[in-house]
Amino acid sequence: MQTKTLAAASDAVERQGARCCGERNLKFLWMAIWLALPVLAMAQDRTASVLVVDGKLDEPAWQNAQIFDDFVVVEPFTRAAPSYSTKVRLLALPEGIAIGFWNEQPADVPRQRELTARDADMPGDRVNAFIDFNADGEVAFNFTISIAGSVQDATITNENRFSTDWDGDWKHAAFEGEDYWSAEMLLPWTVAAMKNSDAPRRTIALMFDRVLGAKTERSGFPAASFMRPRYVSEFARVEIDQYQQSLFRVFPYATVSADLKNDRQAFNAGADLYWKPSGDFQLTAALAPDFGQVEADELVVNFDAIEAFFSDRRPFFTENQAAFDLRTPDNGLLIYTRRIGGPRDDGTGLANDIDAAIKANGTALGLDYGALIAQEADYADDLGSLFYAHRLVRTGEQLSLGYLGTWVDRPFLERQATVHAVDGTWRANDRWQVTGQWLISDIDMQDDSNGSGVWARIDYTPSPAFRQEWELTHFDRELNFNDMGFQRRASLNEIEWTMEYQQTLKHETLRGASWRGEWQWRTNDSGERLPGAFILDREWQYKSGATLLVNAFLETSGVNDLITRGNGNTNIPFRQSYYVEYDSPRFERWQYELSASAPEEGLGGRAFEIGAGGTFTASQQLSLDGYLYFRGSNDWLIWQRENLLGRFERELVTSGLNANWFPKPRHELRVKLQWLAIAAENARAVRVDRFGVPRSSGDAIEDFSVNNFGLQLRYRYEFAPQSDIYVVYGRGGFAETGRREDFDDLLTDALSLRDSDQFLVKVRKRF
Repeated sequence: MQTKTLAAASDAVERQGARCCGERNLKFLWMAIWLALPVLAMAQDRTASVLVVDGKLDEPAWQNAQIFDDFVVVEPFTRAAPSYSTKVRLLALPEGIAIGFWNEQPADVPRQRELTARDADMPGDRVNAFIDFNADGEVAFNFTISIAGSVQDATITNENRFSTDWDGDWKHAAFEGEDYWSAEMLLPWTVAAMKNSDAPRRTIALMFDRVLGAKTERSGFPAASFMRPRYVSEFARVEIDQYQQSLFRVFPYATVSADLKNDRQAFNAGADLYWKPSGDFQLTAALAPDFGQVEADELVVNFDAIEAFFSDRRPFFTENQAAFDLRTPDNGLLIYTRRIGGPRDDGTGLANDIDAAIKANGTALGLDYGALIAQEADYADDLGSLFYAHRLVRTGEQLSLGYLGTWVDRPFLERQATVHAVDGTWRANDRWQVTGQWLISDIDMQDDSNGSGVWARIDYTPSPAFRQEWELTHFDRELNFNDMGFQRRASLNEIEWTMEYQQTLKHETLRGASWRGEWQWRTNDSGERLPGAFILDREWQYKSGATLLVNAFLETSGVNDLITRGNGNTNIPFRQSYYVEYDSPRFERWQYELSASAPEEGLGGRAFEIGAGGTFTASQQLSLDGYLYFRGSNDWLIWQRENLLGRFERELVTSGLNANWFPKPRHELRVKLQWLAIAAENARAVRVDRFGVPRSSGDAIEDFSVNNFGLQLRYRYEFAPQSDIYVVYGRGGFAETGRREDFDDLLTDALSLRDSDQFLVKVRKRF
């Protein structure tokens, strides 16, 4: 069982424990910083700016900008004329790429102005600039500004996979007029790696869009949607002037933490270094790196055989990481950076510290390349691990080919793991795209194993309203890329077909509707049939901004070959599930979501779930959101030991409450509260025989309850660009009892859970 508490307010506190930086490391660190500062001063860009980034677009330089105003509705993907016009200006300057949005919005149209934390979901009016700086369809960047001036930035890989883990260095502002609002952004030439950065001109690919919060209407140029399989490669190609910039920055950090439960204190210090002499080469290095992320993971209680996945916001791993973002079907990831600095191999449950890490990205000889190496503490004493990865990509207008290699040394286990992956994308024309990958893994330990896998995905889009996708996957039973990656399972053969159809309706209240169907056929590498599925979605999009989704999920009979953890297969019967969700339009300060489902679980038992969530905007500076879900079932099937399974009657409550307050500019106070509770009773024991048939057993299985609670209070003050002070308090814990408890008792007990009770102050400064 895998658990996660929200009291993990900081990786430096919960995941790595209290530690002190060694005297030798500190001396080396500060020596490196002082040596770097003169170079830093020489490297700063001293170009006089012709723009004041205030959101007003009133400087004379904007008169020479390229203009884009041919916007159409892209969500839903009707390509109809938008409710109000949007005009975007693009200008290449010595200090960076400037983008200005002018958005028509009459005074009688509600404006949603609530402030949000960086990278948080933005519920209101906002604009997005998506840029593929190399115009090769490999990696794009998303820059978002809301009408209130809040920002979000993200990387886009694999055509349409977004990650907000990355935080770029760029300028931004928004301004409101009587019948319009405008936004301005300036993207330095060093914001991302760029090929041929010394050329006088470059071609970029871009997409602009605007969300009208009052109607949840997204319009954009060109007509492309991230809901479709081809997105980045559909961006419009634009030629601009190019200027050279260099950058050298040091981010020293220090944290002071207090473990209030165990009466322990710790001091950590380190630094991240970024050197970008040109767009063609960028180097990121870290000494005792800043892996304290002051971000709380969501609560998870996982009884499945497959581990839960968590994103990574640690600064070193988010910078220039998109080049290494290579995915596989079944939600696999070849480099899962949470492995680095994860639990030690000695089984103590302690997390590894990291001594140093370095990453290089660039282009040479027509190839994009990247290299990453990280060494955990105590590697010399066989308690830590050494990680290495390198990436090569050759891009073309129609064909792109790449290679990724990883190597991990885990001396405590006497294990070395090597993975090779060759990937390619063929964009035959605007209708056909083929993506594929071939993988090899080699595990060198007492019992060596060699595995391989291959998959291909074919996307066909005959018209803007209709698209199909075919996916073929084969992973043999020995394929294993989990030492540095995230792999849900090996031994998989799968055929998957997906169809989507978007309707444009001439209706008084509806603006669009869509169908989505998916069929899956699966076996393991022994030829045993795994449960397949047929999935059908029907969604209605209303002119008011509301959406209604109805889903049917039909799962065929088959064998579950993972649930007993290697102790035989379990036959699973045909099961079905139905789901409905309604997302409301905005009602002044309120917006809500309602959902209900009726799935079958376990060996055919029934379950039901109801849920509700909502957001209340008290003012532009203060907002609250919360959710509450309840699930009840009479056949929750979980593994006990060997081939013994338990069929429980279960009740599950998942809840959360968040408050965000921005009392002054650059000040943020956040309260995050989560509670998850399970009550399981009336267990029926079954043992799985050698034919996979679950048969009643006289084994005794206890009722149990699970209680998981987390509270985080976080204050953040941005005292300079990319320079912050955090004050964080986190408390919570996990408890499991061998009896069924009522939820009112569980809630009372949750407030007293104290596995973690910690206070942290962190300072990170940009030089």
